[in-house]
Parts: sequence; C-alpha cells; structure tokens
Amino acid sequence: MNNKEQAVLYFLCISFIVGASISFMRHKREQQNLEAITIKNTINNTIIQAETDSIDNEETDSIYETALININTALNKELEALPGIGPALSKRIIDYRQNHGGFKTKDEVKKVSGIGPKKFAAIEDKITTTKNTPRSHKATEKKTEK
Repeated sequence: MNNKEQAVLYFLCISFIVGASISFMRHKREQQNLEAITIKNTINNTIIQAETDSIDNEETDSIYETALININTALNKELEALPGIGPALSKRIIDYRQNHGGFKTKDEVKKVSGIGPKKFAAIEDKITTTKNTPRSHKATEKKTEK
C-alpha cells in the first residue's frame, strides 16, 4: 500500500469513527429527550387525574348531600357516604339486602349487624327504600313510607 492509499484509509477510518460518534450522541440525546417527555407526560397525567378525582369527589359528595340514598340499590361508595358507614358495614348492608330480597322499610336496616339506634338515627333522614328523591322532598317520602 502506498502513502496515498494509507492516507485515504486513515481518512475513511477517522470519518467512520466521527460519524459513528455523532450518530451515537444523537441517539443518546433523543433517548434523553424521550425520557424527559415521558416523565413530563406522567406528571401531567398525574395532575390531570388528581384534578379529575377531586372534581369527581366534589360532584359525588354534592350528589350524596342532596339526594336520599336508596339502600336497596346503593353501591358501596354511596353507602360509605353515609355518616358512620364504612366499607365493612356497607358490605353487610349489601349482603343483607341480597339475602333478604331488599329492605321493605328504612327501619329494617337496623337488622344489619352494626346498625343500632344511634347509627340509625344518624342516617335515617339520609336513606330511603324507594326511588331516590331529593332531600327537600323527605317530608313527602316519610308520609308514603308509613
């Protein structure tokens, strides 16, 4: 190999190494940018989810505050919105209604283990055994249940 051929070979090798290094650096930078974007999107999604959860909780809380809870159709979350009713007690209410074909009257909920006179007094004006109605109509409902 003569000097010119060696020079060309060195030039090609150096060009290859420089090109590979540039390509590697670009790939590395793109990977870092992608990770940064992924982290940013994760943070944004978390913030959006937290805001959505907050809105959902506010909306459902206001629904539970303005409407009577039908103990014959309520889900766990609805029952747990009642004062003194936690996950275990809401499950017992649902189990009772499934095993006994529902509640005929509000008073029947006292047959559920864990609901005594004190707890019943706290939830009595917040529950119904008929179709959900706004609490402003509870006087009408009391007449129809008696």
